[in-house]
Amino acid sequence: MKKFIWCLLAIFVCSLSAFSQEAVPFNGLLLNGNGKGIKNVKIEIKGTERYTRTDKQGRFGLTNLHAEDVLVFTVKRIVHEVEVGQAKSLRIVLASDRNDDMDVSEDQELVDFGYMYVDRREYTGGASAITAEQLKNFTDLGDALNALVPNVVVDAEGAVIIRGQRSLNQSNSALILLNNGQEMYSIYDVSIYDIKSVEIIKDGEGYGSRGANGVIIIRTK
Repeated sequence: MKKFIWCLLAIFVCSLSAFSQEAVPFNGLLLNGNGKGIKNVKIEIKGTERYTRTDKQGRFGLTNLHAEDVLVFTVKRIVHEVEVGQAKSLRIVLASDRNDDMDVSEDQELVDFGYMYVDRREYTGGASAITAEQLKNFTDLGDALNALVPNVVVDAEGAVIIRGQRSLNQSNSALILLNNGQEMYSIYDVSIYDIKSVEIIKDGEGYGSRGANGVIIIRTK
């Protein structure tokens, strides 16, 4: 009986330990010494079979990582390892893709694309943001977007059109996301008084075809 109780306690302690190791999303940029993205590099999680690949800008994203995880990738036959730690987004720069001279840093100047991050200083697609402080001057989110963001039109139903209408037969509405996850069909599905910020991404290529007309990310308080 005592042995059985000790087994239960051991299982309980192990469970607590597992839950205490909080999984964090990880997003990154892999660049060469000239600041250009290194494409199609396989990024593996050491000791597992999980991996992803960088896109043509060197961007990549992984989910459900832990602080103790290590990323492994190979460029020009040189194997590199990067510890995740507590970082949510990292800029990895290889001074030369022919050697192992590597600089790794967490970069706060990143545009949140949902599953990856892109440097604001290098992002050319066009992004802007509205803060809660700016929204204090409005009682209607549609009015705020129309007034504060150029080339944005909000219709009566709460759909958002960026850079004008493109097609007479297909939807031209931007993708609307609540807290970068839940998709919404109208910006009026959330109260303006509950909004912390609104980010407008005019070129939502990071979201594939769903972001072809742009992306609106509404974050709540």
